[in-house]
Amino acid sequence: MPAMGYGDDNEVEGEELPKLSHEVKLKELLRNLNSAEIKLCSNASKDFIKLLRGRAGGELLRLYVQNSSKLIELDQAWNLQLGKPGLSYVLKVISAILSHPDGVYNSNDTGGVGISRALDKFARSIIEEKLGELYKELNSKKAKRQNAALLLLASVVRRGSGLASDVAKSFDFKLPIFPKLAEYKAKRIGTTRKHSTRQAFVGLAMSFLEVGKPGLLRWVLQQKEMYSGVLRRIGSDDDETVVYVLSTLRDMILIPESLVPLSLRSVLFGSVTLEQLVNISGREDGGVAAELAHGVLVIACTDPSNGLMPDLNGQPNPLKGNLKRLLDLMKKLKATEVDYHRELVLAIVKGRPLFGSAFMDEFLYNVEDNASPNWFFAVSLAANLVLSVGSGLSFDFKPEDPPSFSNPDVQSLIKCICPRPFTRAIVNKGLLHTNSLMKHGILRLVLEELKLLDSLTTTIESNYCSSDHMRCKWLSLKQDIQNEVRILLPDTQVLLSLLSSLSTHSKSLESSLKRTADSEISLEQGVRGFKRFKTDSHMDDVDILVSGVCNLPEITLQRDTGVVQGMHDVNDGDDNAYVIADIWGLRQCSEGGVTVKDEETHFYSRLLDAFKIYHVSYEL
Repeated sequence: MPAMGYGDDNEVEGEELPKLSHEVKLKELLRNLNSAEIKLCSNASKDFIKLLRGRAGGELLRLYVQNSSKLIELDQAWNLQLGKPGLSYVLKVISAILSHPDGVYNSNDTGGVGISRALDKFARSIIEEKLGELYKELNSKKAKRQNAALLLLASVVRRGSGLASDVAKSFDFKLPIFPKLAEYKAKRIGTTRKHSTRQAFVGLAMSFLEVGKPGLLRWVLQQKEMYSGVLRRIGSDDDETVVYVLSTLRDMILIPESLVPLSLRSVLFGSVTLEQLVNISGREDGGVAAELAHGVLVIACTDPSNGLMPDLNGQPNPLKGNLKRLLDLMKKLKATEVDYHRELVLAIVKGRPLFGSAFMDEFLYNVEDNASPNWFFAVSLAANLVLSVGSGLSFDFKPEDPPSFSNPDVQSLIKCICPRPFTRAIVNKGLLHTNSLMKHGILRLVLEELKLLDSLTTTIESNYCSSDHMRCKWLSLKQDIQNEVRILLPDTQVLLSLLSSLSTHSKSLESSLKRTADSEISLEQGVRGFKRFKTDSHMDDVDILVSGVCNLPEITLQRDTGVVQGMHDVNDGDDNAYVIADIWGLRQCSEGGVTVKDEETHFYSRLLDAFKIYHVSYEL
């Protein structure tokens, strides 16, 4: 979005003029601006702006300021057109002059210092002497006049932090008309859309942020009428405006250098604004605007310094954040349909069991109807959520102070390990289903749950080195967790049933089962029962190689595994292979893609991974 310093007449383009005629033309324009005839004033305004935008615009500006350092002709034109339609044309010319880059202070341009000082003085006189007249223009209810006043104010602000502070201190942000200027005008029946003041309003609001002075930022952001007006309606803006606003917020406010306190940042991102950004990020083919909205949402929702994400361990003071606002936001995300929404959910829950458990407690998707086309998306989302919770999770357990089983953090972890919507009955049914997609989807979820359980129990075991009394407490906590989780994990007989078919599959591949160096399992042991399963209880990696599967680096689970994409007909063989590869985050092993045997082999490979964790956790 342009800086909007030259006015809102988009048809005004730059124009060239022979050097010798600059002075003559300048006199003519100034004379016509001071004409009582509106047509002459209007044409002079447009011609002046065209010339300023041309390649010789800087020369014209210098010529005028050198000949009239107090810009007397513009001041006279202002007074002549005061209260008349012609004033808006004068204001646009002044805005164009104050916004011209050759008129702004530049330490490297010693010759231009005098020009910039003269323009600064003129701009300051406007704020000191003519602010009341600008209020009249804003109250005129005529969009053209209101726009001209807003553009002029923005051009003054952009001249530097000093003038920006003067405007911020002097301007009455409580004007009743001011919030209405942020609105779009309704369409007239049978006519084109009326002039809107929103773009100029947005330009003024952003101009204060563009200056970037920390003290000014803290003060001006307290003017809620202005910034709520911008953000609460941003979903109706065109992409150019969205990009302009969000990039300014990201670069000037959502950085440590801005020194904007989290209380003000939190106010910026109220529920309505968050919903607007969610809608923008969810636009189909949203391009840069959707990408920016997503990026701003991730920063606002995951960085505790922005006032939404809690950080109870924050120093020097814990940050309580706004849990309710974040959870309400998560409910509005179309996480199974929109990539950016899914990524935002996973970013919020990453390493945060509290948010993971809260999201799963109110899981918005039906997982009981496995015939639903959304079933695979929901299961994939749940698996990725459990994975994200465990990613970067820091267990803040103190060896000398074991948490109780009822501790909220422990309970949140348990709810993530065994999400409420995925009951044992649903998991058993999915693992035993004849549809391979359902089996793969549920197994992926079960494996992620078991990995999180293993991470938790391993952390608990690492505290066994404390005193015997503390060791007993830690052991009791571990047993309580395992007992609670066990009744929610798949039935032992279900896993046995699945393992019993491993023999047939192994023979069909005409290969033997390969094991990792620290664990060995025979086919007969897998079929006869868990008790004869021998393994090292300290696992650095639970991946198990099965012959017939491509090299391990190509089949490892990806941290950024997405939900199922591109599934048109789950009964089609080619689609099955694609969906299964996406469920597990597989990369194609060959030009031919994933074969049916690859699918089966990978299923048993991951089944054995799950079996191994289950065995170690419960010492079966």
